[in-house]
Amino acid sequence: MTSVPMPPRRHVRELDWLMLAVVALCCLGLATAVSVSGPTETAGPLGAMKSQGTKLLVGLVGFLFFTITPLATIRRLALPAFVLGALLCYLPRLVGNPVNGAYRWLQVAGYSFQPVEFARFLMVIAVASVLARVGTGVSTFMRGFLPSMGCAFLLCAGLFLQPDHGNALIAFALAACMSLCAGVRFLHFAPFAAAGLIGFIALATRHDYVVGRLTDFLDVKPGTQVGQAMVAIAAGGPFGVGIGQGWMKMGYVPEAQNDFVFAVVAEELGYTGSLFVLALYTVIGVVGYRLVLQTRDPFHRFCIFGFTLMICMQAAMNLMVVSGCAPAKGIDLPFVSSGGTSILFCLSAIGIIGNAARSDAASPAFTLQPGRL
Repeated sequence: MTSVPMPPRRHVRELDWLMLAVVALCCLGLATAVSVSGPTETAGPLGAMKSQGTKLLVGLVGFLFFTITPLATIRRLALPAFVLGALLCYLPRLVGNPVNGAYRWLQVAGYSFQPVEFARFLMVIAVASVLARVGTGVSTFMRGFLPSMGCAFLLCAGLFLQPDHGNALIAFALAACMSLCAGVRFLHFAPFAAAGLIGFIALATRHDYVVGRLTDFLDVKPGTQVGQAMVAIAAGGPFGVGIGQGWMKMGYVPEAQNDFVFAVVAEELGYTGSLFVLALYTVIGVVGYRLVLQTRDPFHRFCIFGFTLMICMQAAMNLMVVSGCAPAKGIDLPFVSSGGTSILFCLSAIGIIGNAARSDAASPAFTLQPGRL
């Protein structure tokens, strides 16, 4: 008796909502870049638009590359590429120049970039590949916990040398969440988490700027970074002062184009615009969650989960810092901040999410024999 094909269980209509949210955030980032950098004498509105537009164009190239590249090829190169990316995080300490006491930047052909963005992006793919390969053995220590968290340990060690404690925590939390959701036992994390927390506290308290940020977080004052950002948020009111009309970006809010860009958005667009930004990131999270539930292939599923979590976690950390709910840390707001490296790899992550969803939907569907369930 001939088999009857089952209707596809996987749907990719959610990708339309995902792309709509990403495009809206990128447009907001372009408008904010013009608002922040446009009034300066060196840039001007047209110069700011060209600068941010170029970064978005490079990000679009990354998005298209990872959209059309077969995931089998990406998976095959995941581990060696990640090892290379993790080793790049060790280089700033050896050949880089310190910025505010930290070695986080590499100079290549006159351009500077932070290798942590590249390494964290590759870590998600590497961990997804490891978790998909071990299958049911993921609950064991040697086959599940050690390979997946070993990737995080390799990257975090290089970040601690810079030092970059915030990104080290994000990388560790990202790998841990992916491993736990894949089936790695929580008991395997307990002793390492306790030892890591003690070691992190010991290392962090050795640096005066870390202690200062913790102190400022516990007692936020108007003159501090977070305090100025909160003043800008409060100045926006319900509907804001209008795009380009804000004053706090004129040297009052530090890093107004990068780490504290949300303060500028809140001042110029008000609480309404702020809620709209939160809604866009919520859409990305909900779409990623739905795609994870609909995806059958383990590698595809872990890639979608990992990159959705990476974007939402980065956004949550940035928004918590700006609103005074977390100590100050230099973390870009995905798609909105003007950091070119962050835009490139965030858009590349969206490309992989779309590639994984469409590849899984295009795979042969199960067949059902009549009379059988």
